[in-house]
Amino acid sequence: METVSYKCLNCEAPLQYSAKKLKFFCEYCRSEYTEEELKKHFGSLDEQLNATQAVSEEAQVDDVPEGFEDFASGTVMYTCQSCGAEVITDKTTAATFCIYCHNPVVISNRLTGAFKPDKVIPFKFTEEDAENKFFEFCKKKHFLPKTFVARAELNKIRGVYYPYWMVDSKKDGFIFATAKKVRTWVVGDEEYTETKTFRCKRAGIIDFKDFPHPALKGEHSKALKYVNPYDSNEFRGFTMAYLSGFLAEKRDTERTDVQGDVDEELKDYSKKIYLDTITGYDSVLVDSVDVKTLQESWQYAMMPVWMMNFNYEGKDYLYAMNGQTGKNYGELPLDKKKLALFGIILFVALLLLSILGGYFLL
Repeated sequence: METVSYKCLNCEAPLQYSAKKLKFFCEYCRSEYTEEELKKHFGSLDEQLNATQAVSEEAQVDDVPEGFEDFASGTVMYTCQSCGAEVITDKTTAATFCIYCHNPVVISNRLTGAFKPDKVIPFKFTEEDAENKFFEFCKKKHFLPKTFVARAELNKIRGVYYPYWMVDSKKDGFIFATAKKVRTWVVGDEEYTETKTFRCKRAGIIDFKDFPHPALKGEHSKALKYVNPYDSNEFRGFTMAYLSGFLAEKRDTERTDVQGDVDEELKDYSKKIYLDTITGYDSVLVDSVDVKTLQESWQYAMMPVWMMNFNYEGKDYLYAMNGQTGKNYGELPLDKKKLALFGIILFVALLLLSILGGYFLL
């Protein structure tokens, strides 16, 4: 399995992308480079890899012990260009660190041919920023166990480029709805209510641009949806140099795998857009909605996410933060004792209020 390690032009140490400086830097000689400077030097390498056909990624682990066949079927072996060590990784990993010399490596043929991304959004938040955001997130959760944050400090947050399908879709649709206006008035001792019912229709063409959908299966796909949206104005043409110093995953879905989900999501968004134009009524009930695709194009992009995984008292939890905007999502544990105590205090407070309210009414 071939790997790529972008070397410093000054000392040949591995380069990494700095989200703080928005440049590529060498942590040994402190040299810094812009994307343009790297392209002048490494452009031929990317071009060569882009022209390469995607290779088969069958497991390349020999002499598999009995009972480990399932594990081996999902793994491949690569060679670190810095130290020559052979390291096993799973099939979707596109960038990682050598576990022996800790230098960043990009697994070249994971991102070639049909699997070459069209564009990328680089990280704008550093690891320190992401950790601070995480602890701010925890402070807002009043029912977190006290020991959880202490344990969380032991886990390193990971900067990962995750694969997304980016969809441009022009929709033509309409919606029928029943809307009501209710008017109430009093004459003497009598109260009157008048209800007017309206049949509403809204129709029009909606043009969606860069609609994101995770291109990765598994547990992380949910978190990837919740850290959206990204600012599509900051897309750049893909070059593997942006992956250096981060982890990266290769997509494991095709357009046909997620087309139905994307259609449903865009239909829901279209329905909401049409509904937002029906105003001035007391209630609106949707009767039917129909959306058809006039034109659609898809691209494959890599998006930055800071990700943390935890196991607390036998249960797994996930925290994710958008590496460009800082929007975060987290599934955190609850302290049942704190929650029960709060419930008791709330119950007593409501009971006292009801007793005092009854006393003053006497």
